[in-house]
Amino acid sequence: MRGANPLKAMSQSKKLADMAHVKLGLAFKSAINEAGTNGTCYLVQPKDITLESHNILSGLARVIPESSPEPHYLIPGDVVLRLRGPVFSAAVVNQELDLPLVATNQCAVIRCDSSFLSPYYLQWYLNSTQGQRHFSSYSEGTNINKLNAKIVGDMDLLVPPLEVQKKIESIHSNWLAQKETYTRLIETGNLFFDQLCSQIQLGQFK
Repeated sequence: MRGANPLKAMSQSKKLADMAHVKLGLAFKSAINEAGTNGTCYLVQPKDITLESHNILSGLARVIPESSPEPHYLIPGDVVLRLRGPVFSAAVVNQELDLPLVATNQCAVIRCDSSFLSPYYLQWYLNSTQGQRHFSSYSEGTNINKLNAKIVGDMDLLVPPLEVQKKIESIHSNWLAQKETYTRLIETGNLFFDQLCSQIQLGQFK
């Protein structure tokens, strides 16, 4: 067809469950308590995942799970998606930590088939405007801002060839790194100018 986009022609639309294993994280029967140095696992909670999350590494609670956590251990390349809105953001586990890592059952854990789908491409798509619009459509007209594993697995995903996915992955990763740099600069600038204005207010700077 004249004028057709050859890249789109090479892309395929597939259900996520056909290219990845989707399951819920570990269920906790009681309130989650930080166990400090006694903790046996790091825990990913919805609050740990934002649209700006480059990966899942720092600031995680250390806990002692009530049941055996081994079937729920995360590995590098797993995508963790928060299931409670209003923002259904995703992040990628990109390295092993000094303790096993698990997610709560308020998150979906997505393990991609690497022959079809890059986890970082999936992270970009889930966090993109089109991904967020897809999830938001499930809560329109209701007061329930949450998803489940079936909704996630049933989502249709436009999947280009892996080399194209890798290109998108690289662009997305570079932009997130730049945003982190800009955020640190802004935070440093805010602190400096706040201190400067306070010194002028108190007459300590002329």
